[in-house]
Amino acid sequence: MRPSLSLLALLAISTLSGCSSVAYKAAMPDVSSNCVDSLGAVHSTALRYPPAGEDADTTYLEFATVARCHRTAEGVAVPVALYRLEGVTPPSEVNVSVMLSPGGTFAAAVDVLDSDFQSLRHYDFRQFVRRGSQYSLNVFLNPSARMPAYLLLTPDREQVGKEDTAIGSAANTMVIPAGPVMFMYNNGSETRSVRPFLEGGKVLVTVRPQSTAIADE
Repeated sequence: MRPSLSLLALLAISTLSGCSSVAYKAAMPDVSSNCVDSLGAVHSTALRYPPAGEDADTTYLEFATVARCHRTAEGVAVPVALYRLEGVTPPSEVNVSVMLSPGGTFAAAVDVLDSDFQSLRHYDFRQFVRRGSQYSLNVFLNPSARMPAYLLLTPDREQVGKEDTAIGSAANTMVIPAGPVMFMYNNGSETRSVRPFLEGGKVLVTVRPQSTAIADE
């Protein structure tokens, strides 16, 4: 006996509704051990221009995988990611982008440091701009008496614990069999998507040269 069209439709809807990917959850950096007291002792990651004729690598990394534990002068253990500007000469542009996700968005703060690890400029997470599914920040490195040598990423303590909330709509479709005829019933509803700001999440840092000096946005 061949199954009815209504039964096949119901089976298809049931199968599709049961298919779902594993939900992403941001990894949190570990600051329970191996802390160092100076930024000079923090392992740094080289930040270079992409090879000539090639695009920059756009692979997002978990902040937890590049972060190290730094103990501040106040004795607070803080996860930090230190990027070493290697072969980067002003004028240049650094882009810091964090992935927006219900599983956690890294609320990043950025410092441009000189060779003595002194801060030249500080940017908090409020200065990041929401662009689609990311928050991003453009940092322009211009010629100056104190040349930039490092880029430091840390969680923005004032923004951690807050959230990005988006309101949208969703339509649900139900198949109603009635003998040899099937009716489609559509029902709309409001959706609310919350993306928490955390100490961890996916981040991407790239740099490219500029032909002229550009002021910060």
